[in-house]
Amino acid sequence: MLGRIVAPNFVRIVTVALLTLAGSRAIADSGSLARRVPRSRSAPAIAPTTTTAVAVQAAPSTFAWNAPATCPDATSLRTRIEARLERSLDEAPVGIEVEVVHAGDRYIARIDLRAVTVANDMRTLKSKNCSELADAVAVVIARAASDAIVRREVAIRDDIDDPPPPPTSVAANAAKFIPDLVRAARPPRAWAIGARFSGVSGIGIIPKVGLGGELALTMRFNTTLAEVAGTRWVMSAAQFHDGAPAKVDVDLDTAAVRVGWRPTEIPIRAWVAAEGGSMHGNNIVLPTQQLESGRWLAAGAGFGIAWQMNRYARLVGATETMLAIERVRFSLGDGMIVYAPSPMSVRTSVGLEVGFQ
Repeated sequence: MLGRIVAPNFVRIVTVALLTLAGSRAIADSGSLARRVPRSRSAPAIAPTTTTAVAVQAAPSTFAWNAPATCPDATSLRTRIEARLERSLDEAPVGIEVEVVHAGDRYIARIDLRAVTVANDMRTLKSKNCSELADAVAVVIARAASDAIVRREVAIRDDIDDPPPPPTSVAANAAKFIPDLVRAARPPRAWAIGARFSGVSGIGIIPKVGLGGELALTMRFNTTLAEVAGTRWVMSAAQFHDGAPAKVDVDLDTAAVRVGWRPTEIPIRAWVAAEGGSMHGNNIVLPTQQLESGRWLAAGAGFGIAWQMNRYARLVGATETMLAIERVRFSLGDGMIVYAPSPMSVRTSVGLEVGFQ
């Protein structure tokens, strides 16, 4: 007996609960019309009116229509927009707010397009008839929505036409550098040839501090260095003592051969050298002179450092010490020597070398 009474009542309770839940969800999902009281505005020319605020939201498009109750509602405005857009407003990624106020005998609509256009776009429309004002607002919104749709379609097409590059693995990135590494690790050629012009300064060769110029042809095979060079020293004067009439102007021309070591891994070079030449004495103011010219022979060693400026040019600095084997002596008739080169001389040079490395 008790089961017969409870069972029908239980069914009725469950049915009512389900219907209530479905109705509340339908109301929440529809969400197309919602009324609210707008913000109060005070102005001399604006008469206080009761306004109806309707917010319509659609994904991804949203727009809000806040207007007096005497104006068309949001559904009517949406229909006018879609009629001009010729598609659903839901397809347009727009966010627009429109607020309409009744001031005097006119309706004033302020359209906020800042969420759609790049610029800070605020537009104002006025009309005595709110329905005509709604038509004008629909034209503005339809135009903005159409532009937004075009921009979205262009962006999608660009993404399809220019897909992002596929991710590359560490091995693929490393493979890009393999040619450079191979090129950098490629051994230098077995031979090299070039020419060098240098400015030379030395002591112990000609009077005072001698200055000259050197032109050299340099060659390398593996690590073996060979050079042939010619040097011309600028004329320099020597006196027996200050104020004495005994004076001689000395100049020297030499040719040298150098053989040594020039590695390819480090920018240094070292060599042994032999040179020979002719030393001349000019403008000798002596009652009798013993010698006006003679032969110069010397041998020695040196080292240098080469800075690679580019593929074909190097800046070379070098120091060389030479021991005189045969030297000239300029003397008076009684055997007093006016000038004689030192047994040992030192010279330094800086020059530009061009050629194949």
